[in-house]
Amino acid sequence: MLNIQARQEGNAAIVTIQGKVNFEVTAQLRDVIRDTVAQQQPKLLVINLEGVSFIDSSGLGLLVAARNSVDKSSGKLHLCGLPAQVKKTFDQTNLTNYFSIFTTEQDALRGA
Repeated sequence: MLNIQARQEGNAAIVTIQGKVNFEVTAQLRDVIRDTVAQQQPKLLVINLEGVSFIDSSGLGLLVAARNSVDKSSGKLHLCGLPAQVKKTFDQTNLTNYFSIFTTEQDALRGA
């Protein structure tokens, strides 16, 4: 089961995810991210992955698409709180350098 929470903090939108991000839940997560970007039009979108225990290729693809969407609106996407196993997946797929990755949510908010 996936738990997703979205909130706004100043000019930033924060999406916090808990659970496994796989093909079964990618559509749900995509809808939350898309709606958050469309409604709030944030200058910065922070996706907090601290509670994510697993992410597969569909989840990685969704994050790439989210970054592309935010880039088109002259915003930024920051990821934060990657657990060791999730960070390993990013490293193995060479996505670590594609994203701005921060240790904490506060660091991600300040890193804009």
